[in-house]
Amino acid sequence: MAIFVASMAADAQSKEVAVVAPPWAGAAEVAGIVARSGGSLVATAGLPNIIIARSDDPGFVSTLYQAGAWLVLDAVKLRSCLPA
Repeated sequence: MAIFVASMAADAQSKEVAVVAPPWAGAAEVAGIVARSGGSLVATAGLPNIIIARSDDPGFVSTLYQAGAWLVLDAVKLRSCLPA
């Protein structure tokens, strides 16, 4: 599992990311993390504590972590691993 998560981790080149907040966080709290980080919402991800967000700022991923994200995954890589 750790290898999978590490391979899906977002980096500075990731423009679209899955933002994972603490399990008790609601969608509004996750949206706040994205907004404070200067990103825009793209979609929900089925759980209230996960949101897909986008930004062209190369510092977006680190800003998300500073704003309270528990995990930031590359949404493009993640989608390519999921069944259609």
